[in-house]
Amino acid sequence: MPILRRGKEKIYHIDHLPEKMRVTLKTVMDVNLHDIAKYYGLKYLTPRVGEPIFIPYGELNGKFNNYEDAFEKIYEAIEEIKEEGYEEYKQWYPNAVFLDHYRIVFYSTTEYGEGVIYGIGAEPLADLKPSLDINKDDVVVIGMSIRIPNAKYYDVIHNKRDEIIEAYNQIYSEFHAKYDKDKVYVVEVATYYMKKFFDVIDDYFKTFNFTNNLKGKTAVIPLFSSPAKKDGKIIDIWREYFKNYFEEGNYYKFEALQAIYNEEFINKILSLVKDNFEEIVLVSEKKPRVPDLLKDLKITKEGENYLMLSR
Repeated sequence: MPILRRGKEKIYHIDHLPEKMRVTLKTVMDVNLHDIAKYYGLKYLTPRVGEPIFIPYGELNGKFNNYEDAFEKIYEAIEEIKEEGYEEYKQWYPNAVFLDHYRIVFYSTTEYGEGVIYGIGAEPLADLKPSLDINKDDVVVIGMSIRIPNAKYYDVIHNKRDEIIEAYNQIYSEFHAKYDKDKVYVVEVATYYMKKFFDVIDDYFKTFNFTNNLKGKTAVIPLFSSPAKKDGKIIDIWREYFKNYFEEGNYYKFEALQAIYNEEFINKILSLVKDNFEEIVLVSEKKPRVPDLLKDLKITKEGENYLMLSR
């Protein structure tokens, strides 16, 4: 199938699209929540070659009554070609489970007889099923980034979702007001996109066994590094511990996950868990150190990215 379908107008720049489509695309590119995807053990897949799910701008032309119509047009275009794109992604990520949510990026390619074709790439959110080899009964995973058979899950950020959305809206509104000559960021669009992300998350994890009871034999706690010491609102933590991002205009470096997993927050979790479980397993990208609160526990097992502690 040709990239640019017969009868579709060739559009050379995003600014030549209708205003509602143009604004929708530019806004959703800011707020893909890649850090929150990481918390849930998910990631947006990066293509090894090209963009397997490529949408020329000409496919996104038309009349739109509102931003939601423009957003749905994007997803309709993705829906038409995503299965073909998935097949290519499976060559690179054979164990991936695809979720119906995408990171939108600018992309251009060439086609014989057409020259350069400009558009967007849609990079799928996927579960690569990160696991930890723990053969235990009565396991509670405090976080969502690890898959353990028959475990219960405690989602520590579920009640922070509205705050996450609010924080990203505030930070990117501020960024575009300061640095974007067109000031293109629409809170309505960003909120719709981020809520859709969480809807997709909820649908995917609906079969998991969730609990609000932090008691059991083994607690598994995925950790994420952060320089932040004190707990509080995400936006306030950013302003206190990530001042250099503001000063340098590096707003795209802000991550809600770094604000949430501050030292005080982690210590609150450890305090709740310490006396209610026989074993505590700490997991991170690098081998975690033993926190001060758990210094009286013994290391009974360790690996490249985890420590198992018990009394």
